[in-house]
Amino acid sequence: MRGGLERWKRGSESRGIRNAIAYALEGSCDAQVPVSGADALERYADSGDAGVTRFIVADGAITSDRLTGPGLRVWLSGHDPVTGEERGKTLLRPDADLLLDGTLNHPKSFSIAALLHPELTIELEALQDRVRNRILLLWQQELNARRGHGGLIRESIARLEVVELVHRRSRALDPHAHRHLWLNIKVQGADGRWTNVDSRVAMKVHTLVNAEGELAARSDPEWVDALARHGYTLDCDGEIAELAGVVRPFSRRSAQTEANRSRLTAGWSAGHEGRMPSLEVLAQIDRRAWATSRPNKPALLDEESWEVAVREELAAIDPGLLIPRTPVSIAMPSLDTLGHRDAGSFSSGRR
Repeated sequence: MRGGLERWKRGSESRGIRNAIAYALEGSCDAQVPVSGADALERYADSGDAGVTRFIVADGAITSDRLTGPGLRVWLSGHDPVTGEERGKTLLRPDADLLLDGTLNHPKSFSIAALLHPELTIELEALQDRVRNRILLLWQQELNARRGHGGLIRESIARLEVVELVHRRSRALDPHAHRHLWLNIKVQGADGRWTNVDSRVAMKVHTLVNAEGELAARSDPEWVDALARHGYTLDCDGEIAELAGVVRPFSRRSAQTEANRSRLTAGWSAGHEGRMPSLEVLAQIDRRAWATSRPNKPALLDEESWEVAVREELAAIDPGLLIPRTPVSIAMPSLDTLGHRDAGSFSSGRR
């Protein structure tokens, strides 16, 4: 897994909560996009039945339910989304943490394979589910709650909660299946009291989390077998060997799209008294940036048109990608072998 861990802050007048709601329910792929409070609240009020999945990890078991927009707001504010009960002391400082955002990434060739083969889309989602569950259990085992003056009192975690956001592509509109795991800053200690997770420990442990995810992606039997049925194998870097050659051309195009997006965003702000564009305008900018360097591509794409356009672009890079491959036989590497090679060097991330 190749992802970072970022902090979402409460912000002035709890603007961080409004930004998080807008980001979660709009599905925009940029956690750093500034959103005005009025814009976020308008979209929050109009969210209707839109919602996210909440995972509850308690005593080594994982359960889940669904949070609508109002429930997500309550959850982000440090309260039980069902009963409304406050969970411990809520810190109202602008620099107080709301949540920790862990990104679950995989090699780009995984997303390209999934786009080329609908069956692999299902298999990739299942792989991400399994990796997610490993991460959630690892968080409960390795992290700790802290309270008291200077956080001197530390407690193991009995319960933590995570909201998952599922994205299929990058802001550059390239295939990039990834997920955001939002770890709520409020956790329940082994003594039953709610308090904050130790974010400093979480930052250190994330190196181990990445190593665990990378190990799972390379050794997961179901995923490796699914790739083999479609004629694919994994190379020593964890990429799909038969698709690795198209990753770099796609990455160059992504960089060009990002440059276009920055230019268009700056131009819009200059023409609107320095204001940042709304989420709706940003979505339009994203599509214009993607289409600018792609002749004869529409600026506004629906899901089917996007898939067709990307497949055409892949075929232009390598026409052979669209030809069905012969299944291959594979020898699964042992977890011990992979662990010594990959995870061992990351063990310093444990507290």
